[in-house]
Amino acid sequence: MMQAPAQTISQAIRDQRRERIIQAARAVFFEHGYAAASMSMIAQRLGGSKGTLYAYFKSKEELFAAIVTDQCGQVQDVVEAQYGDADVRQTLTNIGLKIIELLMSEPFVRLLQLLVEEGPRSPELSELFMAAGPRQGEQRMAEFFAEAQADGRLDIPDPTTAARQFSALLKGNLHFKRTLGLIDQPTPEAIRQEVDDAVEMFMRAYGVKAADA
Repeated sequence: MMQAPAQTISQAIRDQRRERIIQAARAVFFEHGYAAASMSMIAQRLGGSKGTLYAYFKSKEELFAAIVTDQCGQVQDVVEAQYGDADVRQTLTNIGLKIIELLMSEPFVRLLQLLVEEGPRSPELSELFMAAGPRQGEQRMAEFFAEAQADGRLDIPDPTTAARQFSALLKGNLHFKRTLGLIDQPTPEAIRQEVDDAVEMFMRAYGVKAADA
């Protein structure tokens, strides 16, 4: 049996260490807030030296950016896997379920709460989140809507606006309450109902009518 090249093994080890650093930093940020957290705290949580930490991330800002990018990337990866279904309603339902399940999870809720808390003092953090998450997601949704418009599956004059509207419909009452800490993790049934309502309203606005089809 051939062994993996040394370079591949080395990269795998680096990736594992980087993931451990991100997990430790996420815990420190969530426990102490962004402003109070420090690289020393994160190094202590890891049980290593600050030198090792700085070998991967040059600053607290860079480390927080990695956390935001990592979590937003999870949403993008999950959503991308849902495209390609000819049935637009089913595709939107699948996308909506995956998005809301992730956004309702504890890591995403805590990240959003942290951004709301730190935003007035550090608006660059909120801008980073918007660039890595919502803007990329809405751009990809707009591309999907443009494709569905071109092949007659949807009637959408402005795909970009429609992408923003669909995102807003998904992040409705349930997500708002979860972010405020008024409710715990919703049941799958509650999430499904919220997504079904959002998709139904969207399709009423942009779905191709039977006579037009």
